[in-house]
Amino acid sequence: MRTIRDLGGRTASLARITPSSRRLLTIAVSVASITAAGVAYAAGTASAGTASTPDFGPNVFIYDESTPTTQIQSKLDELFTKQEHNEMGSDRYAVLFKPGKYTVDAKLGYYTTVAGLGQTPDAVDITGAVRVVGQADPSSAAGISSLTNFWRSAENMAVTPTDWSNQWAVSQASPMRRMHIKGILWLEPGNGGYASGGYIADSKIDGMTINGSQQQWLTRNSELGGIWTNGVWNQVFSGVVGAPEATFPENPYTTLATSPVTREKPYLYVDAAGSYRVFVPGLRKNTSGTSWAAGAEAGSSLSLRDFYVAKPSDSARRINME
Repeated sequence: MRTIRDLGGRTASLARITPSSRRLLTIAVSVASITAAGVAYAAGTASAGTASTPDFGPNVFIYDESTPTTQIQSKLDELFTKQEHNEMGSDRYAVLFKPGKYTVDAKLGYYTTVAGLGQTPDAVDITGAVRVVGQADPSSAAGISSLTNFWRSAENMAVTPTDWSNQWAVSQASPMRRMHIKGILWLEPGNGGYASGGYIADSKIDGMTINGSQQQWLTRNSELGGIWTNGVWNQVFSGVVGAPEATFPENPYTTLATSPVTREKPYLYVDAAGSYRVFVPGLRKNTSGTSWAAGAEAGSSLSLRDFYVAKPSDSARRINME
């Protein structure tokens, strides 16, 4: 059995089960009543889903281009208001976008994932922002920091910022994967406020990346179109096209031209027929840049019918039977 992250940020198990050889996809979400992209779930009711829209649970919101922008933005704002300071809460949310163009400003709070459902990041084209902002910190001279901006993620989208940059002011356990930022990426909360590290993988940044006050950062198998402005304590680049030159100890950079062995995170997508599938990337050796730069990727595409979607109400016995 191997473990992956689920769509809401908790652990998901992906396994071959004998004799049925079904995979297990655990989506741990709390029970609530929602309507997303025309699919409604009643509180406390397990929906059977449909052929086109599986039942991912009541805290997974799926949108397409036909959904009014005001409806999408309202839900994003609602989730951010609820999760902005909910560091020790038990709620988990995912907002998923089918291929298309959207104009939204997605601010991510705790335990929130925003992801695209395309086969490439550019298939889901966001104009606006997918961002993480700093939190007020009266104890610091800056008055703001991102030292506790944990547990959130963005995956598999292109973002064209309508502000001067796309801000991603995080501190650990908040990955940005398989993203295309069509502009400047800003990694600090502002005003020199403290920030304590993060992770970018399989992503392309067209503009400069402003590290600012980020104390440490790991960037892997990505492409930087502009400069990486600076480092504080420790900045590691592995298989990154456009990475800064390492002249340690004059600067805090460690740069590897290639990543020796990598396998990207599996991702959910919707194919041309509208069916949900899981792509499992293949093992790669001695690589640099993104896995999707040339279009086709090495790996396996699995039907969602091969998976059992487990819910919090399922017993261990039920899950093991599947």
